[in-house]
Amino acid sequence: MQRIYFQTPPSNTENVAKCYNTLDNGTPTPIGSVKTGDDGIGGPSGGIRTCVKDLLKLYSVFLASATDQFANGRTSTEGSPLKQVNHLMLAKIPMNQPTLRETSYGFGWALVQLPGTMGDIGCNPPLMQHGMPVLGKGGPSRLVIYHQGSLPGALAAVNLIPDTETAIVVLTNSLFLNDIPDWVGQLVLEELLEVPERNVYVKAAEASVAEAAKWYPATVGELQRARINDTSPRSLEDYAGTYWDEIHVFKIEVILEEGTLYWAFPGLESEKFQLDHYEHDVFTWIQTRNGLARRGRCVDQGAPFRQADFKVNDKGQIEKLMWVHDIGVSAVEYSKTINAAL
Repeated sequence: MQRIYFQTPPSNTENVAKCYNTLDNGTPTPIGSVKTGDDGIGGPSGGIRTCVKDLLKLYSVFLASATDQFANGRTSTEGSPLKQVNHLMLAKIPMNQPTLRETSYGFGWALVQLPGTMGDIGCNPPLMQHGMPVLGKGGPSRLVIYHQGSLPGALAAVNLIPDTETAIVVLTNSLFLNDIPDWVGQLVLEELLEVPERNVYVKAAEASVAEAAKWYPATVGELQRARINDTSPRSLEDYAGTYWDEIHVFKIEVILEEGTLYWAFPGLESEKFQLDHYEHDVFTWIQTRNGLARRGRCVDQGAPFRQADFKVNDKGQIEKLMWVHDIGVSAVEYSKTINAAL
């Protein structure tokens, strides 16, 4: 492997893809490159920069090692640096149950016995109102192992066919209105397997784009319907300060500038967003989809993610900040430590 980096490549590196997000009308907007792993969090989960050529080398050895280790009951393969590959590919968590065939998640890899649906760890399933298309209809049952990745400015999909040691790798330099690498990877997979009854992935792409376009009006509508009207905030200075999570790893700066309240993750100017009063001590930071895309943000989180809920102590002073930082998780409590009013 000749082109692989665990941090942003040096500035003199040739042939490095630029990163883009996608606007509502489908046009790209340039954003900064992915910083995951640059002396911060996320390196092991998404910090590798590489190319299709090198990944095909990696997955060739990965599949050969898996075949050998499953067949011989070993945890290593001569000439391969990859250990315990068979454990990586074992089912650990059922997915999409109940199903007649295998659909599960291993250590980073999803497993599906075709015919079946794929893309379950990517961005497309929430965008498909009638469910993901069944891949492999009319053909023999085949095991496929796949993984997907998504960050602003980068989408990826890898599909592996263990019994033929075949790998399909799709890398892109944009966060699209849908998960294009997923659709392309499935299309190529059906071609390789010579599936008799094939899906029309252009229609799947069109349907998922149409659903993505509903995000902003749907989220604004949800906020408006749940809002308690005719409430007022306290003095904006009361909210300003530095808020830390319980283990003192992540902070949010709440800043008052010229009569407007902002919050910044984790105090970075590049991650500063205006807070607008919503109800009582709750503020929102929603922007149009295009505005967020231009700033390099993922745009798929619902109303809870877009709210900053301040809490008072028994003296009536703002002391806590509650924020639902991701889909499907509980709100994290941040404690106020420093007054940052300007």
